[in-house]
Amino acid sequence: MYSLYELRLWFKLLAAKFQQQQDYLNQLDQAIGDGDHGFTLARAFASANYEIEKSVPTDLGIFLDVVASAVAENGGGAIGPLLAAFFAEGGTLFRNRTFWDIVDLQNFFERGANAISELGGAKAGQKTLLDALLPAVRALKESQFDKEPVMVVKNALEAAYRGSEATRQMVATFGRAAFLGERSIGHPDPGAMSFVLIMQCLFDALNGKQDEILITDDTTEEDFIPPGKFINRPEHMIAEDNQGLAMAYPGIVEYLEEGILVRKKPKAEGKVGLTIGHGGGHTPSMGGLVGVGLLDTDVYGPLFTCASGIKIARAIQLADRHAGVVLLVSNHSGDVLNARMALRRAAEWGIDVKPVYLGDDVATAPRSEIHKRRGLGGLLFALKIGGAAAEMGQPINEVVRLMEKANLHTATLAIATRPPTHPVSGKPLFELQKGQMEIGTGVHGEVGVYRGPILPAEQVVEVVINRLLDDLAGLLQRKVLVFLNGAGGTSHMELNILYRNTYLFLKDKGVQIAGAVVESLFTTLEMGGVSFSLLAIDDEMEYWWQKPALSAHFRWPTDVIC
Repeated sequence: MYSLYELRLWFKLLAAKFQQQQDYLNQLDQAIGDGDHGFTLARAFASANYEIEKSVPTDLGIFLDVVASAVAENGGGAIGPLLAAFFAEGGTLFRNRTFWDIVDLQNFFERGANAISELGGAKAGQKTLLDALLPAVRALKESQFDKEPVMVVKNALEAAYRGSEATRQMVATFGRAAFLGERSIGHPDPGAMSFVLIMQCLFDALNGKQDEILITDDTTEEDFIPPGKFINRPEHMIAEDNQGLAMAYPGIVEYLEEGILVRKKPKAEGKVGLTIGHGGGHTPSMGGLVGVGLLDTDVYGPLFTCASGIKIARAIQLADRHAGVVLLVSNHSGDVLNARMALRRAAEWGIDVKPVYLGDDVATAPRSEIHKRRGLGGLLFALKIGGAAAEMGQPINEVVRLMEKANLHTATLAIATRPPTHPVSGKPLFELQKGQMEIGTGVHGEVGVYRGPILPAEQVVEVVINRLLDDLAGLLQRKVLVFLNGAGGTSHMELNILYRNTYLFLKDKGVQIAGAVVESLFTTLEMGGVSFSLLAIDDEMEYWWQKPALSAHFRWPTDVIC
C-alpha cells in the first residue's frame, strides 16, 4: 500500500524533471509543432507543485483535484487540458482515500486514458500522448500483481518508452503535427516522450528517490531577457501587455485583474455576446479587437499557449448579455480542447453558448476538408461580420450562421521570412536560413508547404493570390475583401508594396476589391512575414462588413473623418 507521501514525492519529482528537460522537449516540439512543449509542461508541473504545497491536501482525491486544476489553469495549449482530464480521473477515483495500491493505479491510468481519448478525440497510432499511455495501461493490466509494485511500474515505464519510440516512424494524423503529414516521420511525439518522463518520476517516487529534486539558484530562465526585448520579466509579459493596452485605450477596453479584457462600455442587454480565448505573443491580436461591433471579452493564455478552459468560461460569463454568447475558436488543437472545457462549464452555469470554429489556412487542408484547416488571420472577416450582426441585435443563430458563412468563403496563406526570438529561451522560434522564405507557415512558426529563396514582392503576390483564387473558385462571384497581415517584423512599407501588387493583380484578373485591411493585427513577436487573406464576399456579407466598428487596433470604415 502507498500513501500521500509517494504521491507528493511524484509531483516534486515531476516539477524538477520537467524543469530540467524543458529544452529537450522544446527541441522535439520545434520539429513538428511550435517549440514550446517543454515550457508549457515545466510551467504546469511547477504550478501544480506550488498549489499542493500551498493547500496541503490530506485526501488523495483532493490532492489530484488540486493538481488537475493547476495543470488546466497553467498548462494551457493542448497538453494542459489533456493532462488535467487525466489527473481529474484520479481525483474522482481516490475521493476520501488516504491509501492506494497498484490495482488502484491501473484503474487510474485506464480511466485517465479514456478521459484523454474522449476529450481530445485521438486514438492509438496517431502520434500522440496516447501512444505511450496506452501501452503503459496494458502493461499495468497484464502484470502479475503478486510481483513487487515497483517492478509492475517499471514494466509500464518500459512499455511507455517503447510506445514513445514507435511514434518516430508514425505519420501524424491528429493535432498540430498532422499538418506535416509524411514530414512528421522521423520525429518522436513530444507528448508521448513527456508521458515517459511522467512514468519515470512515478517509478522514482515509489523507489523513494529524491536526488532529482534540485533547488535552483537565484538565476533562472525567468530572469533572462533576450537582447532586443523591452520586457521586465518573461512570466509577467502577457499580463503587462494586456494592462498596457487597457491603459493606452481606457475609453475602449478594460483589463480585469483576473486576466480578462472586456469592453469598457458593455453592449445593451438582450444582445449576443462575442468572446475568444487564445495564446499570448500575437499582439495586438484579439485584445486589440475588443470593442464596438467586435469582441465583448477576450482572454489570453501564456506565450503561444491557449488560455485555459476555466478562464475562457469566465470570459463567456462576462460577455453574456442574456441573449447567448458566441465563442470564437481558432482551429488549433489547444484552442479546440480548451474551448470544449469552457463550453461544458458555461453550459453548467445556464449560459446559451455556441462555438464557431474558424479555419482558413489553405496550406493545411484542401477545401473538401475545410474543417481541418488551421485558423489564421482570415478569422478577422468572420469576427467583423458576426460582430456587426450581434451589435445590431441579431439572434444568436443568425450571428453563428453569418460567421460560419464568412469562414467558408475565406482563404488564407502565410509566408515567413525570418524567425523571432523566443523571450524565454532567447533562441529562434524556428530555423530559417537568411535569404529563404517559407510559404504556408503557421502563427507559431509551424512548418509550411514550401521553402526556397525569397521572391520579389510581385512574384510572391502572383504565387499566393493565384493559390487563394483557385481555392475560392467555386465561391467567388465578383468581389473580395483583402486582408494583408504583417507577422510583426514586416514594415508597413513592405505591406504597402505587397498590397499595391495585390491590387493590380486582382484588377488584372477582373476581381473587384470591396474593402481592404493592411495592418499587423495577428503577429508572432518580431517574425518576418505576412499572411494574405481573401473573402469571396456577396451582398449579404458586404452589408454586415460595412457596419461601423471601433476597437483599439481596428476601426471600420477606415476613411471617415469624425
